[in-house]
Amino acid sequence: MKFYLGGYFLLKLQPLKFGTKIGEIVYTCSECINENAIDDWAYSWIIDNTEETEKAKDRFSLDDSKVLSIRTWIDKKQEEEKIGWKNVFTDIESAIEYKKTFLPHLDEIKIIALYFDEDEARNLLDDFKPQSEGFGEIGLRLTLLRQIEENENEELLGYDLIGVELGGDFHSFHCHNIGTELSTKFGLTLNNNGLFDHNKD
Repeated sequence: MKFYLGGYFLLKLQPLKFGTKIGEIVYTCSECINENAIDDWAYSWIIDNTEETEKAKDRFSLDDSKVLSIRTWIDKKQEEEKIGWKNVFTDIESAIEYKKTFLPHLDEIKIIALYFDEDEARNLLDDFKPQSEGFGEIGLRLTLLRQIEENENEELLGYDLIGVELGGDFHSFHCHNIGTELSTKFGLTLNNNGLFDHNKD
């Protein structure tokens, strides 16, 4: 079974704030659980993001000048299709560049890759194909179109079960607090990263 890259995410991991695993760190790319180092505030074309911008400045220790530099950088990378909506880096080099350029003072920022197996990649490409010229590509699909196979030099953290929404956001099984139920019903094992060791089911 082949796995294809859906994108890289730059995340500030934080303890779960709800459910039966409160206080634990899980390596999911879902922004319900962990904070993305880019979000609505980082896109210059998003209107009225003042409140989110102020939160991001506090969260990532940024000033106004740095926020402006980030937005300029994001605009350029979007034109190059190296960043997709929402919060998806389509290549590892851009994720590393962003981290080194804008967040070198934060050691807890992690770069995590998200891969899809062949069937799920095919389904996502079909289900999220833009229906008209007025709709853009979501970042996951933009990356999957390149058919980049799994990088064997990357550490496998585990398997997440996610549901992708129309706008490109997605939720992990942790968002619904069903890890224990899935483990019991399907004989799956949650590892130290809060993900499943296998994906056979």
